[in-house]
Amino acid sequence: MAAAAAAGGQRQRKRVIVVIMDKRDDYFVYNIGINHLFQPGAGAGAGSRMETRPLPRPVGQIDKPLAHPEGFDFALAADGATLVCVSSLRRTVLYDTRSGASSAGPELQYCKYGGSHVIPLGPRFYALESLVTCYEQANPAGEDCALFRPSGGSSSWRTIPEPPADLRCLNHFQNTCDLAAYFTAGARIWVSARERGTYTLDTVSRAWRKEGDWELPFDGRALVVPDMDNLCFGLSKTRRLVAVDIGKSPPLVLYRWEETFPRWLVGMTNKACALLPQGNLIYLGGGRFCIVWSGFMDDAIHGSREHFVQFIAVQLVKTSTSSGNEKKIRMVKLKACCYLMPTDGRMAQAF
Repeated sequence: MAAAAAAGGQRQRKRVIVVIMDKRDDYFVYNIGINHLFQPGAGAGAGSRMETRPLPRPVGQIDKPLAHPEGFDFALAADGATLVCVSSLRRTVLYDTRSGASSAGPELQYCKYGGSHVIPLGPRFYALESLVTCYEQANPAGEDCALFRPSGGSSSWRTIPEPPADLRCLNHFQNTCDLAAYFTAGARIWVSARERGTYTLDTVSRAWRKEGDWELPFDGRALVVPDMDNLCFGLSKTRRLVAVDIGKSPPLVLYRWEETFPRWLVGMTNKACALLPQGNLIYLGGGRFCIVWSGFMDDAIHGSREHFVQFIAVQLVKTSTSSGNEKKIRMVKLKACCYLMPTDGRMAQAF
């Protein structure tokens, strides 16, 4: 497999950008400091009762979708400040998290009714439709690529080659195509589709290739981290942090940290908790990771429901075995903090 690309600079981030969608399909942006989760001292583990606090005031709001069916998917640009917001109805909005200013970006070539995986790679972004259904086979469809310049200048979305037919083909036996996991390494984008296998797009030659019938052991976006032995880190389908050797075919899971599973019911005697399907994994630098989940708690006594965002801070270090001949990665810190969303909040994405 291709050599891993850098997953960001060495500077350690201390804040996370969170976008919360409310029940009116408005999108609010929050800038959350998380450095306190890495400070020395006793803290709540992912399975312990933890402090629950309200979110700070939002720092801004992204333009409301024009129509109810329209939704946004997001990616953070390499400048660390610009959110690229891709609409299911072809719009692009660029949101500056420093100034709170929004601007219209170029229009996509194709609608993304099933949502998008917005994938940054170098100066470009790739918008791959995340869920294709039989309904969409009757409509023009394709994938898009844009050259994005955060400092200004023109940019446009362009069509990229269609993936192999067996990736997107729908029939009576496979009536959906769900791109469940992806990551970037070198000039390649790796994607897995449920029950279809794993494919790569070489962004230089613009050629697709099937890597195998196996699927990546992640759910959602994974990250190649050069300063962690070039391993690929992601959230498994069972909601644990895993580290994978992508030099193997199929990729080999080397580490699975069971402690990172969010055990919602511990310490909540009168509340039942549910987790929304997909979390976010953010690499902060220096072996520090932040896992972000959103969900809700039902209070059986008062008959109320509260939506929340949970941050799990994970610190990993590389150590040598007693013989000194083998390097290992171990977890040295695990803390969690839960923020209550505003009354109308429903779902969060973090970057």
